[in-house]
Amino acid sequence: MERLPQMLTLRKTVGLAWLRALPLVLVIVMVPVELATSSVHLWTLIAALPPLAALVNGPRTTVVVAVTALLACAALNWSRISGGVADGYSEMVPVVLIGATSVVIAVLRDRVIASLINVNAVSEAAQRALLPDLPRRIGRLECAARYRAAAADSRLGGDFFDLLDTQWGVRAVLGDVSGHGLGAVATMAALLGSFREGALDDVDLNALSVRMERRMLMCNERRGGWTEEFATALLMAFARDGCTVEVRSFGHHPPLLVRGNEVEALSLTPAPPLGLVGEMNVAARSVGRALHPGDLLVAFTDGVVEARDRAGGMYPFEERLRDRAGAEPFANAAAVVEFLFADLETHGFRLTDDTAVLVVGVRREP
Repeated sequence: MERLPQMLTLRKTVGLAWLRALPLVLVIVMVPVELATSSVHLWTLIAALPPLAALVNGPRTTVVVAVTALLACAALNWSRISGGVADGYSEMVPVVLIGATSVVIAVLRDRVIASLINVNAVSEAAQRALLPDLPRRIGRLECAARYRAAAADSRLGGDFFDLLDTQWGVRAVLGDVSGHGLGAVATMAALLGSFREGALDDVDLNALSVRMERRMLMCNERRGGWTEEFATALLMAFARDGCTVEVRSFGHHPPLLVRGNEVEALSLTPAPPLGLVGEMNVAARSVGRALHPGDLLVAFTDGVVEARDRAGGMYPFEERLRDRAGAEPFANAAAVVEFLFADLETHGFRLTDDTAVLVVGVRREP
């Protein structure tokens, strides 16, 4: 019984108790209707109600409906024989077969649902392990992030982000693995593991970049030459006091710097994506910027700017962010994330790709 809410969710009948009870109610109502109206024969409709029950109920309720339908048809046949109609019980055979088949269908369907619930639980655990909740504050820095898969039933994809407090300062990454499915998830997990290890050990972004490129090459070597993947990524190194940030891009969109009412895309010279650089040729140029209290650095993946409205237009993220900041400065990093997803929904933009957003800001108070 502890799985009933999940079962109802996957049957798409949450909040529809009337629909689950409808087959049983109809069986009970149809019997007196046919008895009162001799010219109307409803036994065929009664026989069709167990399959309807199996669509929206579990095996137990389906058994109740099937047995009730069988008893109802038996009562109707008995009334006909009592009334001199030599009809016998030939109609009972299809009613029994239909009811039994409906119960089998309900049992098999709920077994599949139970399996989906287990897969869902594993997916949630994997998401928490790979994309855990980030710390809201580190020193003078504040952080907000959100991931949303393009497919409503999916929880993991190729987009990733993380932020770690290290002895070298605060290190952050946001990236997007090419491709979809379990292969992209495996690559994403490998890159995140490489980043988390390197952020603690490597003194600068160059060494961290080499480490992640090496990991990407190793992933491709295991797949063979015909299934190579790559990943775009942003690496960011923040001073814990929030005074400076160093940003390095591997084929990724530049982050947006929100400063009061102004929005600016950082000018970067990106290197090729990870997996296409070559371990010994990592020569991405870093860009350093001074940060002020209240500044917000917004990093995002392709899913944001590739969101489509009904006319096929793409979401003008930078423009919308500039309009919003121009009207009223964002209070904090979380406000940017909330604005983005609310604005997408309000204006009817549909995500066509996995989407990840990471916002790091400098708190105004010490």
